[in-house]
Formats: sequence, C-alpha cells, structure tokens
Amino acid sequence: MSPRTTLLLDMVGNTWSLCLAILLFFGVIAGAALFLRVKRLDFILPSRPAFWMCIVPGFILLALCLTLIDRPRFEGLSDLAASWMFMLSAFLGVPLTIPLLTGAAWAGAHRFHQIPLRVSSLALVMLGSFALGCAASNMHDIVWCGAVTDWFSRHEAAGYDLDVFVALGAVFGIPREVMADYATLGPCAVVMVLGEMTVAAACFTRLGKGAPLPPVCGRAKNTV
Repeated sequence: MSPRTTLLLDMVGNTWSLCLAILLFFGVIAGAALFLRVKRLDFILPSRPAFWMCIVPGFILLALCLTLIDRPRFEGLSDLAASWMFMLSAFLGVPLTIPLLTGAAWAGAHRFHQIPLRVSSLALVMLGSFALGCAASNMHDIVWCGAVTDWFSRHEAAGYDLDVFVALGAVFGIPREVMADYATLGPCAVVMVLGEMTVAAACFTRLGKGAPLPPVCGRAKNTV
C-alpha cells in the first residue's frame, strides 16, 4: 500500500471510537430534527421583533469576528491572546453568524408576505444553517490538514490550536500524540462534515414538508 493509504488507515484505526461517536451524535440530532414534534414549543412568533433579534446580534458578531480574525494590535494584548482570538473567529465566525443572518432573512420574508412565523420553522432554518456553517468550517480543516501533510501522506504535529480536539480524544482514551496531528484531524473532519450535512439535510427536509398553519383571516397583524 502507498504511504498515504497506510497513514489514513492507521488514523482511522486509532480514532474509530471517536468517529463512531461523532456519527451517532449527529445522527441523533438529525433524527430529532426530522421526527421530533413538541407541540407546546411550536407557537407563533411576531416576525418583526424576531427579525431584529436575529439581525442585530448577527451584525455585531460578524463585525467582531472580522475584527478579531485580523489579529488586532491592541495595547497589552499578548501574541497568545491574539492567536486565540484569531482561531475562535476563524472557526466559530461562520457557524455562529450564518444562523442569525439566515433567521433574520426568514423572519423578514414572513414579515414581507404577512404570514405567521412559527418558532419551529425558524428553529429548523437556524439549526440547518448552523450545521452548514460548521460543515464549511470543517471543510477548511480538511483542506488545511491536507495541505500541511502533503495530502495525508505524512504526519505533522500540531500545537495548542488542537487542544480542544485533543481533549475530545482523551474522553475516548486516544493519546495526545495521535490527536495533536493534522493527519488525524483531517479524516475526523471528513466524518464531522458528513454528520453536519446530514443534520442540515434533515432540517431542510422537515422544513420542506411544511407544518400546517393556523387559520388566518386576512392579514394577521397580531402575528407580524
């Protein structure tokens, strides 16, 4: 076998329990998004306040992430703190801002068409877009890990940037020397992308089915 195939099989063998847990975790979320129905939590929201509740924090968070990802030279800020701000903005910026901005667009569309906004549909839109944002972030991880390991043909030790990943692996008894390796993160990120795309597909499938709306006489001004 080629060195690349050997390395990938070795990584899969070392992290199979973690990968299985990841798939089960996303499978449970996808199943809940597709089949779970909680009638007490399925109520109508006023679309105008819902729009502002999504657009304002979404705009602020997006501006904050775009500032911190550039590693601003604040007085007294250490290089380590600047690096962490960069990583948090790079990894969480897209997954956290997309659901808020998508929720704002969803609420705005309901306001424009003067139709009731159900909390269930808003939750599905935001959860599905969050899953897509996470998948996009993990796609970056796959490409990055592939680039620094000659497309998974050799090991490349990582630093503190994978500490969260290392801590997750420790729960399954996987040693740090295995987890703190970009050659390990890449295949695991592929598994995460598959799980996240499954969640997104479940959310949008459930949303596409559509829940029956309550009777509305004319323009339901009290709902928008």
